Amino acid sequence: MNSLLEAKSIIQIAIDTLNNELSNCNDCKLNYVPKVQKEAFKQKLEKMLFYIQANNLPEKSQRNFGLSRSVVDSMPFNSALGKQIVEAEKAFIDISD
Repeated sequence: MNSLLEAKSIIQIAIDTLNNELSNCNDCKLNYVPKVQKEAFKQKLEKMLFYIQANNLPEKSQRNFGLSRSVVDSMPFNSALGKQIVEAEKAFIDISD
């Protein structure tokens, strides 16, 4: 179980890393991941952050945005960014009500 503040921090770190990747393409392992997909990850993470900031969380059963599955399907297993995205989604899902 995560607190809102913990989840917010984890999600913000993933967004910041994605922003860095989108502007600098630092991780050569992610060069084949389309920019459009990276932007879609970012939009969903920003939506999670919005829910937290508005203190309007969806029901726990509706907090899975499918990011983890997309990461597994499209990013290398050892991707640091992929790991951060998965951790962000898990933190959002696990926020204690």
